Amino acid sequence: MPRPVRRHTPAHVDGRPVKITFGEMREMGLRGVLVYCHCGHHVALSADRWPDDVRLSDVEPRFVCAGCGHRGAEVRPDFESGMPPQFASSNRQLAERRA
Repeated sequence: MPRPVRRHTPAHVDGRPVKITFGEMREMGLRGVLVYCHCGHHVALSADRWPDDVRLSDVEPRFVCAGCGHRGAEVRPDFESGMPPQFASSNRQLAERRA
């Protein structure tokens, strides 16, 4: 049986995956990020404060959780904030119905 092809995912020295740049994110029409702590706290932020050449993974170690004090977080693009309002609201309503 042939072995599956292993893909190399670029990673930082500490093992975190290298993510897209803020410029690449903005090219997709996305303007915000979601920041998640391992304890469950999260926040939505505008990404306008970071320059285009900075990677999302570059800012992750800088965050300190206001809830638990842990340094480091996971930063992801906020896909709902970049959607036209009619799509973003319909996804939120769907999530509220499921809860």
